[in-house]
Amino acid sequence: MELHQIQQQLIKKLEKEKAGLIIHTDIWCIPMHTYEITYQPVRKRTMDILMKILLFSCQKSTFERAEQLSEILLVEPLFIEDLLRKMQKNGLLIRENNYYQLTEKGMKQFSLGVFEEELEPVAIELLYSPVHHQIVEGDIEEVLDFDDFPEQIYRYIRNEEGPISAPFMMKAIQNMQATELEEDHQQIKSILSMENTQVNDVPCIEFIIWNTENKELFIRVWNTLFNSWDQQLEQELNEKESSEWLTKMQSKIK
Repeated sequence: MELHQIQQQLIKKLEKEKAGLIIHTDIWCIPMHTYEITYQPVRKRTMDILMKILLFSCQKSTFERAEQLSEILLVEPLFIEDLLRKMQKNGLLIRENNYYQLTEKGMKQFSLGVFEEELEPVAIELLYSPVHHQIVEGDIEEVLDFDDFPEQIYRYIRNEEGPISAPFMMKAIQNMQATELEEDHQQIKSILSMENTQVNDVPCIEFIIWNTENKELFIRVWNTLFNSWDQQLEQELNEKESSEWLTKMQSKIK
Protein backbone atom coordinates (compact mmCIF):
# COMPACT_ATOMS: atom_id res chain seq x y z
CA MET A 1 0.00 0.00 0.00
CA GLU A 2 1.25 3.51 -0.87
CA LEU A 3 1.46 6.40 1.56
CA HIS A 4 -1.21 8.46 -0.18
CA GLN A 5 -3.62 5.50 0.13
CA ILE A 6 -2.96 5.31 3.87
CA GLN A 7 -3.46 9.06 4.04
CA GLN A 8 -6.87 8.78 2.35
CA GLN A 9 -7.91 5.93 4.64
CA LEU A 10 -6.98 7.99 7.69
CA ILE A 11 -8.95 10.96 6.35
CA LYS A 12 -12.03 8.74 6.01
CA LYS A 13 -11.41 7.36 9.51
CA LEU A 14 -11.19 10.85 11.03
CA GLU A 15 -14.28 12.01 9.15
CA LYS A 16 -16.21 8.95 10.34
CA GLU A 17 -15.17 9.70 13.91
CA LYS A 18 -16.37 13.29 13.37
CA ALA A 19 -13.08 14.53 14.73
CA GLY A 20 -13.51 17.86 12.97
CA LEU A 21 -12.52 19.66 9.80
CA ILE A 22 -9.13 18.63 8.40
CA ILE A 23 -7.54 21.95 7.41
CA HIS A 24 -4.06 20.68 6.56
CA THR A 25 -2.28 17.39 5.95
CA ASP A 26 1.35 16.59 5.25
CA ILE A 27 3.78 13.67 5.00
CA TRP A 28 7.35 13.79 6.28
CA CYS A 29 10.00 11.45 7.66
CA ILE A 30 11.82 10.85 10.90
CA PRO A 31 15.18 9.00 11.11
CA MET A 32 15.34 5.51 12.57
CA HIS A 33 18.63 3.89 13.60
CA THR A 34 19.19 0.13 13.57
CA TYR A 35 21.62 -1.12 16.22
CA GLU A 36 23.16 -4.57 16.42
CA ILE A 37 23.71 -5.41 20.08
CA THR A 38 25.46 -8.31 21.76
CA TYR A 39 24.99 -8.55 25.50
CA GLN A 40 26.09 -10.85 28.31
CA PRO A 41 23.20 -12.35 30.31
CA VAL A 42 23.64 -13.95 33.71
CA ARG A 43 21.29 -16.16 35.69
CA LYS A 44 21.10 -15.60 39.43
CA ARG A 45 19.62 -18.21 41.70
CA THR A 46 19.96 -19.53 45.21
CA MET A 47 23.09 -21.65 45.54
CA ASP A 48 22.26 -25.34 45.97
CA ILE A 49 23.53 -27.26 48.98
CA LEU A 50 26.13 -29.34 47.07
CA MET A 51 27.73 -26.22 45.59
CA LYS A 52 27.90 -24.68 49.05
CA ILE A 53 29.54 -27.83 50.43
CA LEU A 54 32.12 -27.87 47.62
CA LEU A 55 33.02 -24.22 48.13
CA PHE A 56 33.19 -24.71 51.87
CA SER A 57 35.44 -27.78 51.41
CA CYS A 58 37.79 -25.96 49.04
CA GLN A 59 37.92 -23.03 51.44
CA LYS A 60 38.80 -25.15 54.48
CA SER A 61 41.10 -27.73 52.93
CA THR A 62 43.17 -28.53 49.82
CA PHE A 63 41.93 -30.79 47.07
CA GLU A 64 43.66 -31.65 43.80
CA ARG A 65 41.06 -33.87 42.18
CA ALA A 66 37.33 -34.26 42.02
CA GLU A 67 37.72 -37.89 43.14
CA GLN A 68 38.91 -36.76 46.57
CA LEU A 69 35.78 -34.71 47.10
CA SER A 70 33.66 -37.50 45.63
CA GLU A 71 34.97 -39.99 48.21
CA ILE A 72 34.28 -37.63 51.10
CA LEU A 73 30.81 -36.52 49.95
CA LEU A 74 29.77 -39.90 48.49
CA VAL A 75 28.71 -38.25 45.22
CA GLU A 76 29.50 -39.49 41.69
CA PRO A 77 32.91 -38.14 40.49
CA LEU A 78 31.48 -37.04 37.12
CA PHE A 79 28.85 -34.94 38.89
CA ILE A 80 31.51 -33.35 41.09
CA GLU A 81 33.75 -32.68 38.06
CA ASP A 82 30.91 -31.03 36.18
CA LEU A 83 30.09 -28.76 39.12
CA LEU A 84 33.74 -27.83 39.66
CA ARG A 85 34.10 -26.97 35.96
CA LYS A 86 31.00 -24.80 36.12
CA MET A 87 32.33 -22.92 39.14
CA GLN A 88 35.71 -22.44 37.46
CA LYS A 89 34.06 -21.20 34.28
CA ASN A 90 32.07 -18.65 36.25
CA GLY A 91 35.08 -17.49 38.24
CA LEU A 92 34.21 -18.92 41.65
CA LEU A 93 37.17 -21.32 41.74
CA ILE A 94 40.67 -21.32 40.32
CA ARG A 95 43.41 -23.96 40.16
CA GLU A 96 46.47 -22.66 41.94
CA ASN A 97 49.47 -24.88 42.72
CA ASN A 98 47.30 -27.77 41.48
CA TYR A 99 44.71 -27.10 44.21
CA TYR A 100 41.17 -25.74 43.97
CA GLN A 101 40.88 -22.35 45.67
CA LEU A 102 38.06 -19.85 46.06
CA THR A 103 38.35 -16.56 44.21
CA GLU A 104 37.17 -13.27 45.66
CA LYS A 105 34.03 -13.66 43.56
CA GLY A 106 33.59 -17.19 44.87
CA MET A 107 33.88 -16.07 48.49
CA LYS A 108 31.38 -13.27 47.91
CA GLN A 109 28.79 -15.51 46.25
CA PHE A 110 29.34 -18.20 48.88
CA SER A 111 28.68 -15.71 51.67
CA LEU A 112 25.53 -14.47 49.92
CA GLY A 113 24.37 -17.96 49.01
CA VAL A 114 23.69 -16.83 45.42
CA PHE A 115 25.15 -18.41 42.28
CA GLU A 116 25.60 -16.07 39.30
CA GLU A 117 25.97 -18.12 36.12
CA GLU A 118 27.18 -16.50 32.91
CA LEU A 119 25.09 -17.64 29.93
CA GLU A 120 25.90 -17.57 26.22
CA PRO A 121 26.04 -14.04 24.74
CA VAL A 122 22.84 -12.90 23.01
CA ALA A 123 22.77 -10.90 19.74
CA ILE A 124 19.73 -8.78 18.88
CA GLU A 125 18.73 -5.90 16.60
CA LEU A 126 17.02 -2.84 18.05
CA LEU A 127 15.53 0.32 16.57
CA TYR A 128 16.41 3.66 18.13
CA SER A 129 14.54 6.88 17.36
CA PRO A 130 16.50 10.07 18.10
CA VAL A 131 13.23 12.00 17.80
CA HIS A 132 11.66 9.96 20.60
CA HIS A 133 14.96 9.47 22.47
CA GLN A 134 14.14 5.82 23.04
CA ILE A 135 14.17 2.29 21.69
CA VAL A 136 11.02 1.65 19.67
CA GLU A 137 9.31 -1.41 18.21
CA GLY A 138 8.16 -2.03 14.66
CA ASP A 139 9.03 -3.77 11.39
CA ILE A 140 11.42 -1.48 9.51
CA GLU A 141 11.34 -3.81 6.48
CA GLU A 142 7.62 -3.14 5.98
CA VAL A 143 8.27 0.60 6.08
CA LEU A 144 10.99 0.28 3.44
CA ASP A 145 8.44 -1.24 1.03
CA PHE A 146 6.81 2.17 0.43
CA ASP A 147 7.58 3.56 -3.03
CA ASP A 148 6.42 7.15 -2.53
CA PHE A 149 8.81 8.24 0.22
CA PRO A 150 8.59 11.98 0.97
CA GLU A 151 11.76 14.05 0.79
CA GLN A 152 10.57 16.30 3.58
CA ILE A 153 12.13 15.72 7.04
CA TYR A 154 10.40 16.39 10.34
CA ARG A 155 10.73 20.12 10.91
CA TYR A 156 11.78 19.80 14.54
CA ILE A 157 14.47 17.24 14.01
CA ARG A 158 17.28 17.75 16.48
CA ASN A 159 20.96 17.78 15.70
CA GLU A 160 22.35 14.27 15.39
CA GLU A 161 23.16 12.81 18.77
CA GLY A 162 26.44 11.21 19.71
CA PRO A 163 26.74 7.45 20.21
CA ILE A 164 24.21 5.87 22.55
CA SER A 165 25.78 4.81 25.83
CA ALA A 166 25.97 1.16 26.87
CA PRO A 167 24.09 1.83 30.16
CA PHE A 168 21.21 3.41 28.19
CA MET A 169 21.01 0.39 25.90
CA MET A 170 21.29 -2.08 28.80
CA LYS A 171 18.42 -0.39 30.63
CA ALA A 172 16.31 -0.36 27.46
CA ILE A 173 16.82 -4.10 26.89
CA GLN A 174 16.04 -4.87 30.53
CA ASN A 175 12.79 -2.87 30.29
CA MET A 176 11.77 -4.52 27.01
CA GLN A 177 12.52 -8.05 28.20
CA ALA A 178 11.64 -7.60 31.87
CA THR A 179 9.08 -10.42 32.01
CA GLU A 180 11.25 -12.98 30.18
CA LEU A 181 14.35 -12.12 32.19
CA GLU A 182 12.49 -12.30 35.48
CA GLU A 183 10.87 -15.65 34.66
CA ASP A 184 14.29 -17.17 33.92
CA HIS A 185 16.02 -15.38 36.83
CA GLN A 186 18.24 -13.55 34.35
CA GLN A 187 19.89 -10.15 34.35
CA ILE A 188 21.97 -8.32 31.78
CA LYS A 189 25.52 -8.11 33.07
CA SER A 190 27.09 -6.03 30.29
CA ILE A 191 26.92 -4.88 26.68
CA LEU A 192 29.65 -6.70 24.76
CA SER A 193 29.29 -4.85 21.47
CA MET A 194 27.04 -2.21 19.95
CA GLU A 195 27.04 -1.03 16.33
CA ASN A 196 24.82 1.44 14.50
CA THR A 197 24.42 -0.50 11.24
CA GLN A 198 21.99 1.67 9.29
CA VAL A 199 19.71 4.70 9.34
CA ASN A 200 16.35 4.64 7.55
CA ASP A 201 13.56 7.16 7.06
CA VAL A 202 10.15 6.44 8.55
CA PRO A 203 7.21 8.33 6.98
CA CYS A 204 4.68 10.02 9.24
CA ILE A 205 1.34 11.46 8.14
CA GLU A 206 0.25 14.69 9.82
CA PHE A 207 -3.26 16.13 10.13
CA ILE A 208 -4.25 19.58 11.44
CA ILE A 209 -7.84 19.31 12.63
CA TRP A 210 -10.25 22.10 13.54
CA ASN A 211 -13.18 21.21 15.78
CA THR A 212 -15.85 23.59 14.53
CA GLU A 213 -18.20 22.84 17.41
CA ASN A 214 -15.77 23.48 20.28
CA LYS A 215 -13.58 25.95 18.37
CA GLU A 216 -10.53 23.85 19.22
CA LEU A 217 -7.55 22.85 17.14
CA PHE A 218 -5.44 19.72 17.50
CA ILE A 219 -2.79 17.80 15.56
CA ARG A 220 -2.68 14.08 14.83
CA VAL A 221 0.37 12.16 13.52
CA TRP A 222 0.27 8.63 12.10
CA ASN A 223 3.58 6.80 12.46
CA THR A 224 3.95 4.14 9.75
CA LEU A 225 6.51 2.17 11.79
CA PHE A 226 4.17 1.95 14.79
CA ASN A 227 1.13 1.57 12.52
CA SER A 228 -0.67 3.82 14.99
CA TRP A 229 -1.01 7.41 16.14
CA ASP A 230 2.22 8.77 17.60
CA GLN A 231 1.31 10.50 20.85
CA GLN A 232 4.79 11.87 21.49
CA LEU A 233 5.03 13.64 18.13
CA GLU A 234 1.45 14.85 18.47
CA GLN A 235 2.22 16.35 21.86
CA GLU A 236 5.32 18.13 20.55
CA LEU A 237 3.51 19.59 17.54
CA ASN A 238 0.49 20.61 19.60
CA GLU A 239 2.75 22.40 22.07
CA LYS A 240 4.76 24.16 19.35
CA GLU A 241 2.14 24.96 16.71
CA SER A 242 -1.45 24.68 17.90
CA SER A 243 -1.64 28.30 19.11
CA GLU A 244 -0.38 29.56 15.73
CA TRP A 245 -2.91 27.49 13.81
CA LEU A 246 -5.64 28.49 16.26
CA THR A 247 -4.89 32.18 15.64
CA LYS A 248 -5.11 31.62 11.88
CA MET A 249 -8.48 29.87 12.17
CA GLN A 250 -9.94 32.48 14.49
CA SER A 251 -8.92 35.26 12.12
CA LYS A 252 -10.67 33.43 9.25
CA ILE A 253 -13.83 33.03 11.30
CA LYS A 254 -13.94 36.75 12.09
